[in-house]
Order: sequence, then structure tokens, then C-alpha cells
Amino acid sequence: MSLPSNKQRSRRLRKKMRVGEFQELGFEYELTVKQALTPEQEEALMDRFLTELIVPRNLAASGWVREGFVMAYLRGSATEGDRQATQAWLAAQPEVAEATVSALKDAWYVEN
Repeated sequence: MSLPSNKQRSRRLRKKMRVGEFQELGFEYELTVKQALTPEQEEALMDRFLTELIVPRNLAASGWVREGFVMAYLRGSATEGDRQATQAWLAAQPEVAEATVSALKDAWYVEN
């Protein structure tokens, strides 16, 4: 969904729409594995990703092994620290050949 047209909105509506001072940020991740993983290996990698990184940092993730999106759980934004920690964690995994993490971007609206 693209950002709604820019017009004056009440504070309550800006909060509900997650725009302006209530904008929430997240980031994408993409990785290349060293060799093809079995479904069990993919599930084990994702389980470690969630239990070691995502849940302790109070984040939420969508996607699967090769690509996904990370943002704050419930309300708020992912931070630059979260982004760097994700990059470091993914790069440190033995199954991962290369990992890239995007810059922080709007988690709710696509910028044109």
C-alpha cells in the first residue's frame, strides 16, 4: 500500500494510520545459503533466528529463510542497532554464505 495523500489529519488519525510522528520503521533481510537446505534444516535455522535474535529484541519477522522483513513487535520501530544485530547474526550462521540487510524503511507504506 502506498502512503495516503498528504493532507491535514488529527493526531488520533495519524496514530491510527501510522504516519507522521507515529511512522514505524523496519528493514528487509536477504541471504544466500552455502548449500541447499532440507526443510528440517531451514526450520532449525528459522527457529534459532527467532529464539536467539527476534524474540529477545522484541521484534517481529515475516518471510522465511532466504528473505523477510523485520519490525518492532506491536507498536514502535526497529532500530539501527536491531538492523546491525540482525546483519551480524545472519552472517555468523554456518549455513549462510552471504547476508544483506536493507536500511530502515517505512514498515506500513511503500515509498514511490
